[in-house]
Amino acid sequence: MKIDTTHLLSAIEDYIAKADEDLRDTLENEGFVAASETVRHIGEIEDALEDVLDEDALEFLERVKEAEGVDEFLSVSWPDIKNEGDLEKALYEIFRQKFDEMFRSFTFSWILAEEPEIVEDISGEAIDTITKPAEAFIKGWSGELSRIMNLNTKDSMEKMLLKAQKKSWTIDELAEAIGDSGIRNHGYRSRRVALTETLRVQSYAQQESMIQNPLAYSKRWKHIMSDNPRENHIAMDGQEVFKREMFELTGRNGETYLVLCPRDTSLPAEETVNCHCIMETVENENALGMTADEKKELREKYIAEVNEEYEAWEQKFKNDMGIEEPRDDPSVTWEIYNSYYEAYRKGEIA
Repeated sequence: MKIDTTHLLSAIEDYIAKADEDLRDTLENEGFVAASETVRHIGEIEDALEDVLDEDALEFLERVKEAEGVDEFLSVSWPDIKNEGDLEKALYEIFRQKFDEMFRSFTFSWILAEEPEIVEDISGEAIDTITKPAEAFIKGWSGELSRIMNLNTKDSMEKMLLKAQKKSWTIDELAEAIGDSGIRNHGYRSRRVALTETLRVQSYAQQESMIQNPLAYSKRWKHIMSDNPRENHIAMDGQEVFKREMFELTGRNGETYLVLCPRDTSLPAEETVNCHCIMETVENENALGMTADEKKELREKYIAEVNEEYEAWEQKFKNDMGIEEPRDDPSVTWEIYNSYYEAYRKGEIA
């Protein structure tokens, strides 16, 4: 007998739509810009991650099933699988494309929300303009996040293989265990990463909008209350620093972190997952009387100054590290980006 699943599928779709609607309302009430767009990006990243993780897991499972035994698979097949970079490359393509799209869009939305005169009457490429450090963040963090996710995925697989070896499982028993594990059922992981990373890009885009905004003088941390608030994030509420300086956050582990914004990449997952903190822009009262043209000119000036500063630091880094030729390597970009902000933390760049 054929079972009609129409009503079930419809109910699932309604549930997902309601969850997205609730999330949109939550983000809007918390002060995030472009809430509907943000929820859309979260869904698109989640779906894309689901696809590549599922494809990778299925391929792993098929290769396990083809093996003669667990010991043979661990010694012969696993080393090659572990060192393959297909998953990392696929993840990088997802993050690079989505982060670039979101970062530029969110930056414009933040400026539009806080100082619309700066971007009125502009169009085309000017709408998407971001600084070189922002471009480096997109490329570098896309690569680093892909590397981390790939390693975590391979670690989960290896732990399952070692468990199978220890318990003397057959290949069929191993395959069944893989099917019931998080290796195959990664929906929660995809959703968590999509949400965390989209809100992370929101934070960095808000920081970028302040750099471009001549009226922005300083930034203030704003804690967003939740069902399970972090006490150390509550303590951050109201902390104010110059817009290009670092907040000082004491982690749950007691360590002190100097961070550019909420969900800074230097923070551990326990400080970023499910964090909805944002920042508030504190305006320079002396600049309030500027004309729209003056604001636009200053925006262009600030962007040019930051770009010049970053290019000089990038060249210094390459000289110090002996990098002679340009390298399209996200890991190098990430090293340069982090060294740039580490210099800020140490006061080497004023």
